[in-house]
Amino acid sequence: MLANLGNFNPDTDSVKVEDMLEIDRWALSRLNTLISTCREGYDAYEFHTVYHAINNFCTIDMSKLYIDITKDRVYVEKADSFERRSAQTALYLIINAMTRLVAPLLSFTGEEIWQAMPHSAADNKVSVFLNLLPEVNPAYSFDKADKWEKLFDLRDDVMKALETARASKLIGKSLDAKVTVFTESPDALDHLGKFTDTELATVFITSGAKVVNAAAPENALKSEFGNPIAVLVENADGRKCDRCWCYSCEGEETEDSGFICRRCRRIIGNF
Repeated sequence: MLANLGNFNPDTDSVKVEDMLEIDRWALSRLNTLISTCREGYDAYEFHTVYHAINNFCTIDMSKLYIDITKDRVYVEKADSFERRSAQTALYLIINAMTRLVAPLLSFTGEEIWQAMPHSAADNKVSVFLNLLPEVNPAYSFDKADKWEKLFDLRDDVMKALETARASKLIGKSLDAKVTVFTESPDALDHLGKFTDTELATVFITSGAKVVNAAAPENALKSEFGNPIAVLVENADGRKCDRCWCYSCEGEETEDSGFICRRCRRIIGNF
């Protein structure tokens, strides 16, 4: 989080919560849950509850899901683009609240983070301990959170299929792959149909993704988690972009940068 907030000014660069991308709003809804759990734990002097909540939030909600999925956006998109600012706003709000939540337990670490992170005019920059614990923010509530939770459940099957393909030397990184999700379940088709192929590829961290309403071929990996889907992993189409590392069939060769995909050419312009 700190690594991607270096050029972020909370007072001038923040995106309004209601305007943020959906996955960023999902992250803030998870932050609300964390704040509620931690405050209840502190009020009851049940510090183990606070520790477990923060640990699970960091390892699952953030590391396994949100940060892994948004890494491409904060690294590849233009520094001051809406897409990157939306993610930075979420990262700032999360690290600001999480640092105040963890400070009573990890005092020196909390203080060190507080001194290293950017602040808004509302913060007391002198010390994390001169600021109040965060409160649940109604603005962070997100009525489409369940939509993303269900997709993340299905994502576990895709991650397992990619891991299997990596172990068999079919691919190296997940961006070397394209995935096809096979399902004949009306519920799964309806839910996956709420996302574009590009959105699915972003969530799966692959260079391509699509959903097919059909029985799965024999070489597709069936769900180990009870989901009505099977996943086929294949080598991605096109060439690997030397900037974003995604594979693309549309791009151009440059004298000094190698192959640049259309998306990256749009971002860097004539730089």
